[in-house]
Amino acid sequence: MLLTIDIGNSNIVIGAYPYSDTSEGAAQEEQAPVASWRLPTERQRTQDEYRLLLGQLWEESGFSAADFQDAALCSVVAPLTDLWRRTLMEMLDREPLVLHQRLNLGLTLAVDHPERVGVDRIADAVAVRSRSAGAAVAVDFGTATTFTVVDAEGRFCGGAIAPGLGAWRRALVEQASALPAVELVAPPTAIGRDTVPALQSGLVFGYTGLVEGLLARIRQELDAPAIVVASGGLGSIIAPLTAAIDIFDPWLTLAGIRAVYRLNSADVAPYSGA
Repeated sequence: MLLTIDIGNSNIVIGAYPYSDTSEGAAQEEQAPVASWRLPTERQRTQDEYRLLLGQLWEESGFSAADFQDAALCSVVAPLTDLWRRTLMEMLDREPLVLHQRLNLGLTLAVDHPERVGVDRIADAVAVRSRSAGAAVAVDFGTATTFTVVDAEGRFCGGAIAPGLGAWRRALVEQASALPAVELVAPPTAIGRDTVPALQSGLVFGYTGLVEGLLARIRQELDAPAIVVASGGLGSIIAPLTAAIDIFDPWLTLAGIRAVYRLNSADVAPYSGA
């Protein structure tokens, strides 16, 4: 199997995929990993701690290192990138593919500074490009909410980055001590008749309005139909509330990592830093 790892600012998401399945354009449900694990991103953990934790997760799910022929890694947390690369080398006895901007991505980074593009956004761009022959937008709801735009010619042409929904809630509670830290769920109505539903309306419906507004502007600037695919831990809250999002796929970034691996596994050079 192929082990895919997405190291984000809040969580580390790990997925196992069949190694020999190289079919393109698989149905959405076929993009889900055969097994997955989620860890909090903890920068203070050592290599030994992550190695033991990963081994324990595998064992609990009936896996071992021998089940994985290779690994591909996407990380936006610089201190953890090489730590996880070394961990995977030790556990799998082979160099993992570490996603970076100089790999064969199957698309062009048509932005002012390609070297500054987050590798998670690159993975999302590759994944949505594989879903559509036309323009596509990935909306990844994480610590930040990123809008990643691929045009009809297959060029990653930029996007937008907004504070994440969780960050909105934390900022509000920290700045207004009298307000409670409410659960992020949609209330029954936009007009809240008490503090909690009023906060939920402002946070959830208000954030949905942010997403709809940005997508409307992006579609207008593309001047072409575009499929919109949402992902990320908080995407399941917003996606059902708006017709502006076409698909919710919790495995979008892992699918992109897997696709980049397919494009580069035969000839990729060892990772030497972004």
